[in-house]
Amino acid sequence: MTAQRRLSPFETNYFSPSAKFGSVPTSGMPLFIGSTVHGRLDIEILRRVLDELAAAHPLLRSRVVTDADGTMSFHRDDRYRPRFDITEGDEVEYVNLVNTQQDWRDGLFRAHLLRGDDRDQLVLVIHHGIADGRSAFALLAQLWRQYTAHAAGTPLPQPDSDQGLPEAIDNQLATVVSDIEIDALLDEVRSATATMSPESAPRALPKDGDGLGDDPLGRLALQRIELDAEETASFVGAARAQGISVNSLLTAAAMIAFRSRLEGDAGPLPLFCGHAVDLRSEANLPVGTILNCSSGAGTYALVAEDSNPIDVGSAVAAAMQAATDRLEAACFLLAGRRDLDEMTAAILAAAPTLAISNIGRLPAHSMPDDIRNIRVDVYAMSPGMPPKLTAFTVGGRLTIQVEYDTALYSRTQMGKITLALIEQIQRCAAVADE
Repeated sequence: MTAQRRLSPFETNYFSPSAKFGSVPTSGMPLFIGSTVHGRLDIEILRRVLDELAAAHPLLRSRVVTDADGTMSFHRDDRYRPRFDITEGDEVEYVNLVNTQQDWRDGLFRAHLLRGDDRDQLVLVIHHGIADGRSAFALLAQLWRQYTAHAAGTPLPQPDSDQGLPEAIDNQLATVVSDIEIDALLDEVRSATATMSPESAPRALPKDGDGLGDDPLGRLALQRIELDAEETASFVGAARAQGISVNSLLTAAAMIAFRSRLEGDAGPLPLFCGHAVDLRSEANLPVGTILNCSSGAGTYALVAEDSNPIDVGSAVAAAMQAATDRLEAACFLLAGRRDLDEMTAAILAAAPTLAISNIGRLPAHSMPDDIRNIRVDVYAMSPGMPPKLTAFTVGGRLTIQVEYDTALYSRTQMGKITLALIEQIQRCAAVADE
């Protein structure tokens, strides 16, 4: 089976210095995912499960090798054992961890266990060039299934460890998306930009950060909004009652929250939201495949301070359907492989007002009886990124994270946006409860 292959143009964006994918700085970008639990985790079982995960997914045990001509390749290392660090710590140490620049020379997958008085926090650290949010959540679920089985003395059968490296998503999509479809998207983007007046150009959040990244609590920050099962059901019910997706309604609530911090009168202003889009279905890949399959699509809406989230959500839903129909996410990813003219490249690299990555609805993780889940922890940011929301529903409870770079955006401003977002979520839920 394939033990080595070249990085694709899309993957190279994550391993080249100063590289970007669209407006997102991607070079060396880490993806953190894990669980905080009440109880003590068994170190020996964790060590065994980490080894099993690396054995089951060839990219997790691969290294990037650069040839003399600069060509980069993945080399599968079947002897690789993920590094596993164990330290005392809590939320402060977690924030320090996600703000630490990662050294990927000794592997692209590792784990860190932070131990508190009555809680453990397990964090998987994965290079974003080999995994996205969907596959990371699938990996975490696999970890808990195998941990629980080992704790019960009934380990699960392991897949064949001689699997070949999965082909890059852009190489796979290049066989199913035509040049005509990519050209059509680029023509539409150029045409829309050419006819856009200054008044209709998407607004950006004021940059009021310290400009240095010297925040004592960490340059990269996050604020969590955690809904309970009843609040989640009300919010989901509000979306379903209107025939729109939960993602569309959440995007609307976020747009209105961001609109509250934009200067000008209370009337409508143009906002643009970038959406992370999983392309596995286009390539017929299983959800659990460890591979970065994430691209982007965008939705544009006019939003006033007093906009109704249901109305904005309907506009977002229509825009997302149009983006799906024209294969926007796949075409956007493949357009990055082209030698674009300066104007087109600048259009595709323009930062959105905000971005959102919605992992979707997932079942609760299986855990031994002596372990109780507190929360799922996920984070994927890099300096210079636009403000971003990450949303996921695990076990019927929706979590929304507001994530940002304090060098660009102050904690005060983002805290007010978080409060405004909570208000809009409650407003939506109240509609469902009427």
